[in-house]
Amino acid sequence: MALRGTAIAAFVIPIVFSFIYGGSVLSLASSDQSRTGWVLSESHSDSIAIIGLKDDYTAPDSLSAQVSVGDPAYDCGDLYLTVYDISSFEKKPVSQNTFFDQCYGTSGKIPLNEEFSEKIDKPGKYLLVAQLFDKSGDKFLTAERQLTVK
Repeated sequence: MALRGTAIAAFVIPIVFSFIYGGSVLSLASSDQSRTGWVLSESHSDSIAIIGLKDDYTAPDSLSAQVSVGDPAYDCGDLYLTVYDISSFEKKPVSQNTFFDQCYGTSGKIPLNEEFSEKIDKPGKYLLVAQLFDKSGDKFLTAERQLTVK
């Protein structure tokens, strides 16, 4: 009987305490938004905008757009352009285009030496989301524009 109590004390109790401690640390880390060591920080600002995108298209037109950047902290980065179908309750991704190593100085239009163009065949409401990650990949700017395809 004494051996059984020792086994419980040696193996079970540390496991229970590790779950309790780990849960409290995770709870504190996720509630503290000022920590950016391992959590991405996002910025919505006027320093990034989607340009050249019309509000209305007729299927099967191709969407085309550029992203204007005016933030001195972002002189190089990776650009992700994602098209979402928002016609229904659920936001569904339709396509994603990635443009790596976009170095444009402290302001400019991207993608550089490439073109974003996406053919949409299905009528509906869509959302174009642009995310520009900095060189280290831990901060990003984002911009969104809605459009309609008839």
